[in-house]
Amino acid sequence: MSRNNFEDLLSAHLNVSWLRPESALWDAVASYHLSKCKITSPSLDLGCGNGIFSFITAGGRFSIDYDWYINVDESRMNAGNDMYDTCLIKNMKRYITRSPAYKFTFGIDAKATLLKQAGLLGFYENIIEHDANKHFPFYDGKFNSVFSNILYWLKDPGSSLKEVHRILKTSGRAFLCLPNTTFYDCCVSYQWKNRHSNLLKLLNRGRSETMHWTISYNEFIKKAREAGFKIASHTYYLSPLSLQIWDIGLRPIAPALIKMANSLESKKRALIKKEWIDIANSFLRPLYELEKKSNAKMGFHLFVLEK
Repeated sequence: MSRNNFEDLLSAHLNVSWLRPESALWDAVASYHLSKCKITSPSLDLGCGNGIFSFITAGGRFSIDYDWYINVDESRMNAGNDMYDTCLIKNMKRYITRSPAYKFTFGIDAKATLLKQAGLLGFYENIIEHDANKHFPFYDGKFNSVFSNILYWLKDPGSSLKEVHRILKTSGRAFLCLPNTTFYDCCVSYQWKNRHSNLLKLLNRGRSETMHWTISYNEFIKKAREAGFKIASHTYYLSPLSLQIWDIGLRPIAPALIKMANSLESKKRALIKKEWIDIANSFLRPLYELEKKSNAKMGFHLFVLEK
């Protein structure tokens, strides 16, 4: 299948995120739109994390034996820490069943352990640990392509855009995933402060602290032009229904599900995982069809900017 076939992308994301099917849908929708974009070298994945999202978007695939959950630190699950911020697996090649159609020249992220995971994929020619709130560690005009889905984790959208513009070559392109101002309307757990709700705070699990801003189409267009960009294309994605399901989903019970899954013998785990994925697919594919037909204001943007 083509790497921009939605069903193939959904299956690939479900394979790695099967215990969080609502997240697999989000990632598959984002991958579907991004897979239509042409990433050319030299290229940068800004905020690459462990690289799995970009690896799958580029056409890479994993065996049934690999997923996010075999590489977690279970001791960090209930301590308010990031259980994924660890690197237990030393050989990722054994799990890769299909190589991606391209590689990134650089991947940068603020978390060293996630970068170790990314490095094991063989998908990034270079990896750099760096806080992207600071001046990017690249000279002017270095890249043809910059991808990022973490700009809204950074404190100043204007400064971030100027830095992206600075490191791009003339006619280079930036591919940016950003939350629309409607995001908070769709995700009730992010409203916990305004509603003074301890329940919503518990359900949110600190996610609202990492999202520093949302932005409307017109607001972003203005900032992009101020930074020196022209708009090559724009796509809305993630319907209110998809986001409402994602906002809670299986997140509250995910730690217990992960412990249960990881306690299984490998063959039994794989059989149950396949059955789980089949069931999830039967719900998520119709949900995506509703996503395509939705006339509601979507929760995310994909902007393609050109220098």
